[in-house]
Amino acid sequence: MTQPLRKRLPQKINILRRASVFNRQTREEGLKQLAKPENKKYLLQKIKEDWRENLLFRNYEDYLISVWLELEGIMERFRPLEWRKVFTSRQFLEKFKKELRQTPPQYRLQKIGVFDTETTDIHGYIVSYAFVTQQIGEDLTGKIVDEVYQLLNPDAKISTESQQIHKISMEELKDKPRFAEIKEEFLSHFAQIDMAVGHNLLFDMGVVKRELERVHHFPPIVEIPIFDTMYFSIDLIPLEKKKMPRLEEAVEYFFGKQKVTYHNALDDVKVTLKLFNKLIEIKG
Repeated sequence: MTQPLRKRLPQKINILRRASVFNRQTREEGLKQLAKPENKKYLLQKIKEDWRENLLFRNYEDYLISVWLELEGIMERFRPLEWRKVFTSRQFLEKFKKELRQTPPQYRLQKIGVFDTETTDIHGYIVSYAFVTQQIGEDLTGKIVDEVYQLLNPDAKISTESQQIHKISMEELKDKPRFAEIKEEFLSHFAQIDMAVGHNLLFDMGVVKRELERVHHFPPIVEIPIFDTMYFSIDLIPLEKKKMPRLEEAVEYFFGKQKVTYHNALDDVKVTLKLFNKLIEIKG
């Protein structure tokens, strides 16, 4: 469910708006309750009060759910952002953190999954993936509860450029499972979390879409809120050129040089989790 807009937003802002502060159960129950006729009147009244052309909700679905929680007497609803000619990732990050802390613990994020893939080429298939699940406590502390790293036979040639980056060869993969063999296990990781986290996560979600299309899975998408650390950190990191910060640039800015094998999916996921916790001030 998206906010009706009269102005077109840049891709960066649309991606920042996909992060949610609520857990899966709260989102599902909230939207179900708001669909009831007796609740719609209150919802429409609040939308009329809050929405004007010069305002923008950080995440419109989160706003709707906060209206339901206000109706239930649990918390005050979220307020929109003043419209600006240029929005920054810092503004959205601060708003996200404020709304996360405004939300009572039993309704907010409880599990996030940090995800990364390495591929045959930029438009190719998965040769390895990693998925680390973090539980977020009531006191906003983080604890890793699951860690997965898997090599896959892509049934496709690895480009020379990609192999030079991730160092994975076809010889290593010839006896590994194909995506079709582990599809259900793979999707189960997303089914157990409230939000997916990654650095340049749209790339990885695009890879997943191609894999699901290849095995005729419908729909070929994973419907879940996302928090992309690349987009959330873009306006926080001073770089010589205005560009998206690579994972190693973001990590070095916040933590200094780290002993990390970048483009190893598991190493990338672990430092991305560290970056996520730093950005939203979760204690690891």
